[in-house]
Amino acid sequence: MVSSVLIVGAGMSGITAARLLDEAGVAVTLFDKSRAVGGRMATRRLDGGAGDHGAQHVSARSAEFAAEMARMVEDGVATEWLRTPSRTHPARGVEPRFAGVGGMRRIPEWMAKGLDVRTATRVGRLEFGAGGVTAVDVEGEEVGRADAVLLTPPLPQTLELLGDSGLDRPSDLEAVQYHASLAVIAILDAPAGIPGGHVAPDDPIVGWVADNEHKGASARPSITVQSTPDFAAAHIDEDRDGWTQQLLEAARPFHRGTPVAVHPHGWRFAEPVTTLGEGARRIAAPAPVVLAGEVFSGARVEGAYLSGRAAAELLLEQG
Repeated sequence: MVSSVLIVGAGMSGITAARLLDEAGVAVTLFDKSRAVGGRMATRRLDGGAGDHGAQHVSARSAEFAAEMARMVEDGVATEWLRTPSRTHPARGVEPRFAGVGGMRRIPEWMAKGLDVRTATRVGRLEFGAGGVTAVDVEGEEVGRADAVLLTPPLPQTLELLGDSGLDRPSDLEAVQYHASLAVIAILDAPAGIPGGHVAPDDPIVGWVADNEHKGASARPSITVQSTPDFAAAHIDEDRDGWTQQLLEAARPFHRGTPVAVHPHGWRFAEPVTTLGEGARRIAAPAPVVLAGEVFSGARVEGAYLSGRAAAELLLEQG
């Protein structure tokens, strides 16, 4: 098997793969362009409160991820926040939804404990030689060298990195599209009063409103308003002030309290429109290069987790 791996992206897929590789004795280094781990499992501190502006909760349908969540609950890292029926798979009935205690970022932070993670590091290209693969950042500096590399960013970013590294871009992956999402965290002057702590209205602008105080992510009244995919697609490239006010105004019927501080965030690649069901994929390269992420194993956090497991297994099989 390989003895060292570089992982680009410290979201759920990258961290999951890194843990399994590390447990198998493989030297692993993770890189992420953001200042914190977790990708869309993101929590923002704001004016004495907080909010999750990416993933709002996770479900656990596979035995592997259910066992992982059980360990997190036992350690006080996550808790069951609510139980709701699946909007996309009604036959599943009512399912538990878990949230990080103190915010969704607590989950990837717990999973990444003890790993070598280099945040605020954007890998610009990969170079291949007799020693394996070298990662070079966007400033042209070498940041890591290993036998193999795992790429976990959204496919458009992964394909750009492959092209900049002189590797072929798989044509079938070029066709994969993503939904965008716009989100606004709003600290309120009074409790949000949302029954059950969340609402997913039938609305052309508002896709979801979550009560961050209700789920234990914020010490102050706080909500996260997430847009519909159609609204996000139409406004993702516009000035944030405009769509922030539109989202807040559209969400007013669904909560109490008035915003006193806000933080907007746009996710260009929030969720793949379709998924591939491969787990992970090795591509042609002078050294082992594996692609992973939720697009390969089913959308959302659990899909990313399962893809990370599949990627680790694929790398451990490499001679």
